Amino acid sequence: MQMPAFSIAIPASPFLRQRMAGLSGIARGVIAADLAGARRIHVVSPGAEPADWQRSFRIRGRALPDVAFVTDLADIAMEPGERLVTLPMDRLPTVDGLRRLVRMGTLESGQWFGPGAPHAVTWEILQASMKPSEGWFGRHINRPISFRLSAMLMRGDISPNAVTWITFAIAIAMMVLLAQGGLFWLALGGLLYQTVSVVDCVDGDIARVTYQTSRTGATLDTAFDMLANLGFVAALTVGLVRTYGTGLLSVALAVLAIGALCIMLMTLLVRLGPRQGSFDVLRAALTVRLAARPRLAATVLTGEKLFKRDFYALFAACMCVARLAWALPQIALVGVCIWLLAILWCAPVIVADKQGELLPAHLKA
Repeated sequence: MQMPAFSIAIPASPFLRQRMAGLSGIARGVIAADLAGARRIHVVSPGAEPADWQRSFRIRGRALPDVAFVTDLADIAMEPGERLVTLPMDRLPTVDGLRRLVRMGTLESGQWFGPGAPHAVTWEILQASMKPSEGWFGRHINRPISFRLSAMLMRGDISPNAVTWITFAIAIAMMVLLAQGGLFWLALGGLLYQTVSVVDCVDGDIARVTYQTSRTGATLDTAFDMLANLGFVAALTVGLVRTYGTGLLSVALAVLAIGALCIMLMTLLVRLGPRQGSFDVLRAALTVRLAARPRLAATVLTGEKLFKRDFYALFAACMCVARLAWALPQIALVGVCIWLLAILWCAPVIVADKQGELLPAHLKA
C-alpha cells in the first residue's frame, strides 16, 4: 500500500520533552517522521526546542529535514492532497507505528513507547532494539547488563565510538593478564573476556536507539571485535605456554592462523558484496543457502549460535575459572575450521549481495 503524502505535527508536550534513551521525545519524533517519509515536520511549541536530532543526521550522512516551529496547529498551512498527522502527546510511535498512524489513523500494540517516566521508556526502547538474531546467552545474560550500562552512558551523551574504544582498552587489559600465565591470571583474564563481551554490546545499543548507526562505526566495531578475539587466543597461548609448557603451542598457532584467515576472507567478502556491515551477513547467507532444507537449516542455525561472542566468551571464561583453559585450543581449532568451511560455502551468496539484502535491519535504514 502506497503511503499518502503527509506532514507530521509533533506537540511539545511534557512527555515528548523528556529525554528518553539519549534523545528527547521530540527528536525521536523528528527522526521517525523523516524515516517514515514525511514531506514536512512541524514542532508545535510556544518557543524553539533543542534540535537534538541533528547529530543523528550528521553521523548517518542524511540530509536534515525541513523542521518548522509553530505555536499552534492552526498555523500549519497544508498543500492540496496533503494529510497532517499529529503525534500522540503521551506516546512515542516507532517508525512502523508512525507509518500505520498515517495509513490507518491508529496504532497497534508494540508500535509505540510510553507513556511513563524517562527511565521506564528508555528500558522499553532498549528492549525493542534487541536484534532478532541475539543468542540465548546474549538475551538473558549479556543484554540485561549492557542495557543498564547503555542507559547510564546515554544520560552522559557518550557516543557509540567512544564505547568501542573503551571496550578495546578492556580487551588490551585482558590480553596483558592472560599473558602472565598461572591459574589465577588465566582465570582473571577469562573473566575480562566475558566483560569485553558484555561491554561490546553497549556501543551497538546506543547506536541503534539514538539513530547513530554508521558505516564507520560498524567497521570500527567489527575490527575491534576481531582484534579482541584474536588477542584472546594469542594472549591465552602465551599464558598456557608459561603455565603448561609448549605442548599446546602448535594447536594454538593453528587456531590463530585459521582465525586470521577467516577474518580476512569475511572482510573481503563483505567489501565485494554489500560493501558495508558486520560479519552477521554470514548467518543471513546460511539462511539463503539452506532455504530449501528447513530441517537442516534449523539445526545449522541453532549450532551457529555457538559461534556468537555471547556464548563462546562466557564458555571460555568458565573454562579459565574452572582451571580447564588447557582444553580451549583444541575446542577452538574445531570451531575455526567449521567457521572457515561455512565462509567458503557461503562466499558466492555474500559476493552476489550488491543490494545489501543480507545486512542487519538497522544498517539498511
